[in-house]
Amino acid sequence: MSRLFPVKLEIAPYLRDHSFDGRAVFPAVEALITLAKSVKSHYPQAVLQDQRSALFPRPLFVETADRSLDAQIEIDESADGIHASLQTSVKIHNTAISRTLDHARVTFAGEAVLPGATMSFRTARKMENRCIQIPATSIYRELVPFGESYQNITGDLSVSEEGALADIQGGSAAADDAILGSPFVLDAAMHAACVWGQRFADMVPFPVGFDRRIIYKTTQKGGAYCARVNPVKVEREVLTFDVWIFDPDGRIHETVSGLRMRDITGGRMRPPAWIKDGIC
Repeated sequence: MSRLFPVKLEIAPYLRDHSFDGRAVFPAVEALITLAKSVKSHYPQAVLQDQRSALFPRPLFVETADRSLDAQIEIDESADGIHASLQTSVKIHNTAISRTLDHARVTFAGEAVLPGATMSFRTARKMENRCIQIPATSIYRELVPFGESYQNITGDLSVSEEGALADIQGGSAAADDAILGSPFVLDAAMHAACVWGQRFADMVPFPVGFDRRIIYKTTQKGGAYCARVNPVKVEREVLTFDVWIFDPDGRIHETVSGLRMRDITGGRMRPPAWIKDGIC
């Protein structure tokens, strides 16, 4: 039987740097942290570093005046693990009737059996085929126009048909990095995937889910990391990637398999011509 737990989402100023379509959006990486905290408090046996079948069905918008958001977390336990979803309620046409909206859903494993990484650091740093180098300033000015707190790709992003290679900093804003690591690192790796989609798939894709995320060693704010992002399936509406995150010494920190990204704007957001032409 599922259980519901109320939660108040505090909207720290840095979260407003994460925006979409002119409105601040509660990031998927922060939603995962919120779910992990709740699950750990009620199901201490849950393996937070093994996350499966994640979905991000709809954005959770943050209005300008919001300092906090009332939400709820639904948790259910089964043989597959601990299932958790972050939900909000909205009134329907100013009536007393409410509708429940799902914003993030994930399953935490019940047993700690972590697989080994499928790519070495040495292989991750090699980019075959013809690459273009995109400066981080261009990424955050024209391709992923987030505010300063979420501008964590550093230097030049290398992009070719086989994938993207990004140097990433762990961020410095007041996010919680104690339970799942710095949220800024995985978020920036998703930026690299978004750029790849603009370059090679002619879309501006946003994360909508993943098959499995393994955290071998938590990333930290202020740290330095390297992310390799490879496309594994390119379809008309959905792009699927695998992601590996290392530190400069070659230690694996995270992997994400089956990261799914798609255009959620209905074509309203389009890549600039220069990225499709490969002219930076």
